[in-house]
Amino acid sequence: MSLSQRILIYAELLSNIRQVSVGCTLPTPVSTATQATVSADGRALTIAHDGSNQTVQLPEAVAPLSQLPISKSGGTSLSWRLPLAAPLIRRTLPVSEEAVPWSATDLEPGSVVACRTCKSTIVDAGTLKVWKDLPSENWAEMMEFWHCHKPHGHIHDNDEEHLTNRGYGASSRIAAQPGVGFVDLTSFLLADSDLVTSSISVSASTNGAGNETKATIALHCTSCKVQLGARSDQALSTSIFKWQVVVEQQNRSAPESSPNLAQCVSAMLLATMARSGCSKSILLPIKTRTDLPLNGSKSERASQEQDVLSIWMFNANITFSSTEAPTSPVNAAKVLYRTVSQVEANKMLESITSDVEDVSLPSEAITTIFGLLNKSNFLIPQSDRKFKEWTVGLLEKWNGKDG
Repeated sequence: MSLSQRILIYAELLSNIRQVSVGCTLPTPVSTATQATVSADGRALTIAHDGSNQTVQLPEAVAPLSQLPISKSGGTSLSWRLPLAAPLIRRTLPVSEEAVPWSATDLEPGSVVACRTCKSTIVDAGTLKVWKDLPSENWAEMMEFWHCHKPHGHIHDNDEEHLTNRGYGASSRIAAQPGVGFVDLTSFLLADSDLVTSSISVSASTNGAGNETKATIALHCTSCKVQLGARSDQALSTSIFKWQVVVEQQNRSAPESSPNLAQCVSAMLLATMARSGCSKSILLPIKTRTDLPLNGSKSERASQEQDVLSIWMFNANITFSSTEAPTSPVNAAKVLYRTVSQVEANKMLESITSDVEDVSLPSEAITTIFGLLNKSNFLIPQSDRKFKEWTVGLLEKWNGKDG
C-alpha cells in the first residue's frame, strides 16, 4: 500500500508546554465512522478510518482519552494537542551540552577500527594505546584572545609567531601521533603509520591543479570503495569519518549502535550553532584534488559548480513518533532546508551581517543527507511539510553510547 493510501500519524513532544502535538493525514475525507482514541496507559494513539486502523507510539504518555474530538469538515487532516499525563522528569539539554557521537571516554584503547560496509580492518587491535578528545573548533581563537587580554603581570605578545610557537596560534594545527586516536566531533584523526595501508586506497592526485594547496585527498576502502576519510595536503593527520567505520571493543560491552551520518551531521550543526550563535548553515563539499579543474575559463569552472544545501536549525531538541518511522519515538532536530546556488551561498557567507556558517562535508555525504531530509519530510503530515520557500525535515540525534 502506497503512502497516499495509508493513514499517516505524526506526534511531537512539546516539552515547554507539556503537551504532545498530533497531526494526521487520511487517505480519504473524514467520515462519521472516523475515530481516534488514546490507550489506557496514554502511550499510544489509534485512528480508525474507512475500514483501516493505524496506531502510533507517542513520544510521552498523555492523559488517556477514550475518544478524541473529530472535525466533521470533510477534510483529510486531523490535529490535536494532548496534555501530558505527568510532569516531564528528564531535563532538556542546552545545545552546548548535546551528546557527542563517540567521545574518547566511550572508546576502549586497543580497539579495532573497521570499515562499516565490508568490515575490512582499518586499524589493527592494540595499535591505538589511548583515545583523546580534541578541543572545540575555536580553541585556537580562544587561546589567542586570552594572550591578547591576559593580566598585566604577563608579557603581552601580539606576534602570531609567538602563539604558533606555543602550539595554539590561529595558523597552528594538531599533528597526529602514533598510537593516539584523536577524537573530533565527527571523525578520528590518526597517524598514517597506525593505518592498515592495504585496506585504504588514495585518490589519484592531479598535477597542476590551480588550487591544489587547498585541496584534500580522499581515502577509500580498498575492498568496497566507500570513502572512509580524507587527508590534507599538509598530511599532518588522516581523518577517518565516524559514520563510515565501526569500533570493535574487546573488554567493554560493545555499543548497540554506531553513529550514523544523520547523527554526525546533526551534532555538527548543533556545535556550530552553540559556537557561533548562528542557526543557519551552508553545507559545502570538501574539495578533493580530483574535484579541481585542470584548466579552463572561469565560466567553465562555474558551470561545474552545483547547488549547495542550506539548513536552518528550527528546533534543536524534539522527540517525535511517526507511523512511517519504525523506531519511534526518535530524538531529533527539526530543520528547514533548501538548495541555493553557489553564488547565493557565497553572498550569504561573505555578507557583513551574515547569520550563516559554513560546514564542510564530502560531496557524497551531502547528497545522502539531502536524501535523508527528503525522506524525513514524508514522516510529517502533508499540511506541515513546507514553510515558505523552505522544506521541513528531521535529523536524528545521537543519544549516547547506544545511539
